[in-house]
Parts: sequence; C-alpha cells; structure tokens
Amino acid sequence: RRRVTTTSIGTSITRFLQSACGKQHRSVNMMLSAVNVGSKTLWNSPICSSKNLCQRICHLHARAVFQPRKNHFGALSTSLNSASKKRGGHLLSLSSSTDESSSKRPRPFRILGLQQIAIGSLQKSNLNELWGDLLGLEKVGSYKSEKENVDEDIYVLGKEGSPFAIEVDLMAPLDAGRSPKVHKPALNHVGLWVDDLQAAVNWLSKDKEVRFAPGGIRKGASGHDVAFIHPIGNDTHPKSGCGVLIELVQAPESIIRALDL
Repeated sequence: RRRVTTTSIGTSITRFLQSACGKQHRSVNMMLSAVNVGSKTLWNSPICSSKNLCQRICHLHARAVFQPRKNHFGALSTSLNSASKKRGGHLLSLSSSTDESSSKRPRPFRILGLQQIAIGSLQKSNLNELWGDLLGLEKVGSYKSEKENVDEDIYVLGKEGSPFAIEVDLMAPLDAGRSPKVHKPALNHVGLWVDDLQAAVNWLSKDKEVRFAPGGIRKGASGHDVAFIHPIGNDTHPKSGCGVLIELVQAPESIIRALDL
C-alpha cells in the first residue's frame, strides 16, 4: 500500500474548494492550514480506510470553518476518497517530508486591514486637543488598565461602526516610571485586523519564530481579542516587529465579511 501524501490531499482539497467557494481563498487557506496543523493528531492515529479520514476531516472543519456549508461535505468526502484510492486505497501515515516542509505550510490566516494606530504622551490632554479639537475626530470611548499601565481615550477615523473605520488610541501612562511605557515611542503601535488570531499566533510563534510580547492573547481596549508582536527579537524567537510594536486584533465576522475581498 502506498501512502497518500500531503500534496495529493492538499491538491484535492484546493480543487474542490475553488469550485465550491469561488474566490473565497480565505476558506481554502484555512482548510489547508488546519489539515497541516492537525496532521500529527489526525493522520498518525490508526485509520482503517481513507473513508474514515474523510469523515474525520469533515467533522473537524464542520465546526471550525464550514458550518454554514454542510451541503459541501459530501462532495469533499468523495473528492478526498477518490484521491486516496488512486494512490493505493488506504492511508497508513504521512510521508516523512511533512515535518521537513513545515516552513512551506500555507499561511493559516489573513491580515485584512488596519484596525488602529496608538499614540502615547505623558499628557493625554495635549493629544485630545490635537486629535479631537483641532483635527475633529470623534471620541467614542475610554479605557484604563493598571496592568497595562495605560489611561486611554479612543477616537475613530471615519464613521463609527463602519468596517473601514480606524481607531486612534491616545494613551498616557498611569505611572511614567513603570513599564510598559506607553508614551515611548510616541507612535506606540499599530493594530491590524486578522481573520484568525489563534492560528496567526500559533503559526508565527511556533513555525516562524516570531516573538510575541508577554501576556498572550487577551481582551483589548475595544473588547476584541488581541496579541502583540514584540518590536525586538531574542535568542529563541529572533523575528520581531523590526522595531515596531504590532497588535494583531481578532476581527469579528462582520469585519471579516466586509474586508475579505
């Protein structure tokens, strides 16, 4: 019995999804990524036939990606089963090249757009005067956190509630002598909408050695889950934001639909 490789399965999935979902490449990437990420637990387990493989994959992604498209699972199962039979019928294990080619795995997330810019100063009143009084942006909220050492006013560039609106966060430290120093640098960080934050953090940190700031994924000032790419790398995670603190923000479904062009 010959093995069904990642390439043969990936090709089958890609062809099916391109015909079923048109130009929704985000769905294709999410499916291919999840197949790769789940390979050790899914494919290294005892599997009697490729039919079982199809059922397992469909069950996994029914919850994660394609809940609204249940009618597509039968065709996906048939397509995968057909690809398996052409290469020997039964799937015993992945080829040894899977782990070696981890760096070539498709990116399991998409950056959809700019979510915010965050500006810091010792005196928040100066920032409010500039961005509110002089430039005319609307203040839509405020946020204070002892843990983050921040007192923040939230303004919006564009129409509030629009998927294309951009937050302008004006920050001052609660204690200028304590870290994090949200006023240094003055242009403190940028925030980016991402369609799958957990997948982004896992892939970037584990597969790509990108350093993230301490704290992991947590709720941000606007209520969305966030994680920060550290501006400086270290020995274990040498890749970084190249001097810039980058906030990855989990986009809600409404934003994903609007910006997933």
